[in-house]
Amino acid sequence: MNKIRRNGKLYTQLLLGLTFCIILVLVASSTVYYFIFTRILQNEAFEYDLSNLRQTGNTVVKTTENAQTVAFQIYRNSAITKMMYYSEPDAFDTQAAMLNLRSYLSAMPFIQSIYVYNPASETFYIAAQSGQEGIWREDEIVDTSILDILGNYQVYKPFTPIPRIMATDSQTAAGIGVYTFLCYDAIGFDRKINSAVIVNISASWINKELGNSQNDSNGRTFLVDDHHSVLASEDLTNVKLGDADLALLEQLVPKKQSGFQVANFQNHKALITYMTPTPYEWHYVRITPYKEITDKTMIIRTRTLQIAGGVLIVGLLLSLLMSRYLYLPINKIENRMSDLESERRDSSYTLRQNMLRKLIQIHDINPQLQLEKLRRAGIHFDFTKPYRLAYLRIDQFDHIRKRSHKDMLTYKFAIMNIGTEVCSKQYQVESVDLEDDGILMLINTFEGGSPQPDSLFSMLKDIQNACMEYIHIGITIALTPVSENPQGLNSHYKLAKEASNQRFFLGRGALIQAAEQPHQAKYSFCVGKERAMVEELMAGKTSEATALFREIVNETAGHSFQDTMATATHIALTLSNTLAEMEKNSGTRLNIGSELTIPSIDHYETLDEMTEAVHLLFEAIKAKIFEKRSSKQEDLIRKINGIIETRYNDPNLSLNLVSEELKMSTYHVSRVYRQLTLTNIVDAINSVRIDNAKALLLQTEKPVTEIAERTGFTNSSYFHRMFKKTTGVTPAEFRKANA
Repeated sequence: MNKIRRNGKLYTQLLLGLTFCIILVLVASSTVYYFIFTRILQNEAFEYDLSNLRQTGNTVVKTTENAQTVAFQIYRNSAITKMMYYSEPDAFDTQAAMLNLRSYLSAMPFIQSIYVYNPASETFYIAAQSGQEGIWREDEIVDTSILDILGNYQVYKPFTPIPRIMATDSQTAAGIGVYTFLCYDAIGFDRKINSAVIVNISASWINKELGNSQNDSNGRTFLVDDHHSVLASEDLTNVKLGDADLALLEQLVPKKQSGFQVANFQNHKALITYMTPTPYEWHYVRITPYKEITDKTMIIRTRTLQIAGGVLIVGLLLSLLMSRYLYLPINKIENRMSDLESERRDSSYTLRQNMLRKLIQIHDINPQLQLEKLRRAGIHFDFTKPYRLAYLRIDQFDHIRKRSHKDMLTYKFAIMNIGTEVCSKQYQVESVDLEDDGILMLINTFEGGSPQPDSLFSMLKDIQNACMEYIHIGITIALTPVSENPQGLNSHYKLAKEASNQRFFLGRGALIQAAEQPHQAKYSFCVGKERAMVEELMAGKTSEATALFREIVNETAGHSFQDTMATATHIALTLSNTLAEMEKNSGTRLNIGSELTIPSIDHYETLDEMTEAVHLLFEAIKAKIFEKRSSKQEDLIRKINGIIETRYNDPNLSLNLVSEELKMSTYHVSRVYRQLTLTNIVDAINSVRIDNAKALLLQTEKPVTEIAERTGFTNSSYFHRMFKKTTGVTPAEFRKANA
């Protein structure tokens, strides 16, 4: 699309613009409508879910109030009362009481079952719609959970229904959900119930009364009771939730006002509706999948995007056809104008660059004539007014040229544009592309006011930062003092170029202020330091030799860079002669020119780089020279170890005997052996003797005294002491442990 925008035909651009504007409006409006409709449907879903929750809560409250009334009536029934208080009621009274219980049950279909409990006789009188019915003792009752409720009645609030699963069949674990209303008589001194009437309200009957209000979606309703248990509203089963879901419910249910929240529930986005607590301190929560709410808006958004895609396709085809057949002449004119403008720009740039290069090379300038030529070429630099020259050198130029040879002109053009754009905010600037790594900026420092050197230095720093940020190229800049002499343009150019060489000492990215030095002390080369450098190198002290090299070269920092180059060349010649002499005296081929190359100052931009290269050279020389010495010492170690291995059983074997065998001084033998093995010869002899003694102890049954004698120990007590010192145990213990 970017290519079509740059090179496309005029009518194509117009139609493409209109097409994309229409698509943008459609997509934007679709997005706005999506969020608006989602909010509306979200509020509607909340109102609907909240109405269902309130209806459920009200139905449970009304039903349990009826159950409470029934319980109170049962307590006032004389026939039933006898069963609650008599330990052995009359059979006729029992029959009449059971008939009354069934009458209550048939009159109120929402009641699942009625229990009349006599604690004295531990007997339940049960009338039920389904499941266990009749007269049962406590140990015979199927609904064992009611026994837990009666035994822990203190934990339940008075006149509050208890949601639970009631067992109806002892053969299966299944049960039915009921709301249990517990009505009991006065409590005795033993804190036990004297009598109780239990009314169980069917949860399925309540759901039946509610109709399909809770079954018209994939949502679920949860009940959080006054004991913080989470139950399914439809069947009162316990719901197992994850920690995150439980934490979310615990955060919502304490709120005193009804409301909703959109959050993840059971790993799915959902609309969570919650209502104010019921009179029983219960909390109903409705979970509706968010996808059900947004299905309608998703259809609207999909249709809008389909329309936008159709408009895009038709617009592109139309723009292509119309531009091809109706606006071909305009396209030709555009192309021709573009070609002419490009030719003029290229030729003008080349002309301006050539003129500026010639200007800085001229020694005797005719100001008026040269200014007139510059004006005709569109160059606004005025060398008759105060000016400064900034010489920009590209850091790591050789590396960049090898890596991106074809892009080098583009990089330099980019640097010139950056420099001109930054400085032209306050100064009149022209840029010249010089040979190799140089770019010269000609800056008129006065523009109707006084000079601001701090501002100019800040701008030059901005140029360095911009080049590094946008094209990843470092720049070193040398800035000349202010000049008002038209004839001094060439000398200032040379001054800036010479000052830029100070990058060798200051490092890449330096901002150098060039200064004219009327008289400069003649540099004197320090022969003594050079001789000391060679001596350190011959002694293998590469770090000291490198430090002396850096110090010698660094002494030229305050002088002409020609002195620096001459000094580096002199040191290179001295090193070459020194290496040739070392190669001749040591008999070792150093391969100068192939493996070892003496660094040349022409190949390095900074002193740090050249110092590092010199240090690597010195390290390579040290490795080659001292390699031969190291091999001789290793051969000596092998000879010493050979003598110890073959003559370890000789009691007279010692450092003196080894030195006599090798015809060397004891000091030299001891020093070399300790340097290379980090142990002395006496310990090495004892170690070999102990190793052979271990072998004899394990492989033979010879006595310890004989083994000590055969391994070169002068007496057995010394052998015992050395063996235990080395192994931690005595010879006898060693033999016994490894038997």
